[in-house]
Amino acid sequence: MALFELFISYGMIGLFVLSIISSIIPIPTEPVVFGLLGIGGNPGLIFLSLTSGSVIGASVGYFMGKHGLTKIIHSHDKENEKTTSMYFRKYGVLFLLISPWIPIVVDLAPIIAGIGNYDSKRFLIVISIANIIKSVGIVYLSITIISWWTLFVKYGGCFWWCN
Repeated sequence: MALFELFISYGMIGLFVLSIISSIIPIPTEPVVFGLLGIGGNPGLIFLSLTSGSVIGASVGYFMGKHGLTKIIHSHDKENEKTTSMYFRKYGVLFLLISPWIPIVVDLAPIIAGIGNYDSKRFLIVISIANIIKSVGIVYLSITIISWWTLFVKYGGCFWWCN
């Protein structure tokens, strides 16, 4: 798609910007990572760009929830607000750790954490760990697929069954 080609053409800066945006609205970063690795991009730089952009984007979502949406959304049901806050304190770490892997939730989890007034230092630590794990997975899987594809093309699609 032209959108992904545009981000690929800007290299690491394009990936960094896309990873910030994709933490707020659902746009996948995987095609750009795959494209950059496919043209010989440095996996370490791709990892750093993807991770840092994702953490910054999640932080923007968190602060939007904490300082923007809480002023707009006023809950009149204090009991429901307490219950929600209690569940988030209890399961928030798990929720934030798995959120980068779930489409749409990746965008909402930081906002929900901000609205729930989740501790900002804890949020930053957990979301950083979650995004590091996801970035390692994306970069590693992309390198593996490119390696397999290169072997497939090199041998014309024939491995042990062609003679």
